[in-house]
Amino acid sequence: MILPIPAIDVMGGQCVRLEKGDYTRLTVYGDSPVEMARKWEGKGAPMLHVVDLDGAKRGLPVNFPLVIKILETIRIPVQVGGGIRDLTTFSRYLEAGVTRIILGSVAIKNPVLLEQFLSIAPEKITVSIDSLNGKVALEGWTENIPLSASDLAKSMKQMGIQHFIYTDIARDGTLQGIDIERITAFLAETGVNIMVAGGISTLSDIQNLKSVRQGIEGVILGKSLYSGVLQYETVQKILQEV
Repeated sequence: MILPIPAIDVMGGQCVRLEKGDYTRLTVYGDSPVEMARKWEGKGAPMLHVVDLDGAKRGLPVNFPLVIKILETIRIPVQVGGGIRDLTTFSRYLEAGVTRIILGSVAIKNPVLLEQFLSIAPEKITVSIDSLNGKVALEGWTENIPLSASDLAKSMKQMGIQHFIYTDIARDGTLQGIDIERITAFLAETGVNIMVAGGISTLSDIQNLKSVRQGIEGVILGKSLYSGVLQYETVQKILQEV
């Protein structure tokens, strides 16, 4: 079954959403990420996707204490990203009980460090692949490199990465819907397992993702939930139906 995973993006101690990763295009949806986490757990979420946006911008775990508070408050699994760029931070999150640690640009730019992470807990690592027109974007989507998302996924799979997040940058935070053809092509080319993020905004999007029988572990839901475009219970019901 595909897991419906609410996203909690933390910036300045608040729950926010960005449009296309732009820090100037920010909407605040709540003052307490901890209470938001409790809310999604109460609705039956099987997992949470938490991103420290301050950490991602500064390269440090800025909101580490807040993430720890979330982990202490709820019982469901949590995957965390943002500012995890050294062995100490990686280890601290593991010790805190994070289920999966999300790596972005560092996984590509620092292969030696990635190997160290893999030697410690390969099953805990998720590599986030941010794709713009099929090409990889790094550093908060500000740096484009001449590498296809598919080629990156295949190389990471060979290194031992088991989990991936696939984000369509052009659609993230826009409520424009998903590009199911691009997603299915990516899966066919790579053979990896992914969580899909970016643009999911209609029940048709959910049904289309559900129709992909292999390769999709979860859907990460952000703005569509916070803006009320999608109701979590409805998404959950569709994904649970046989």
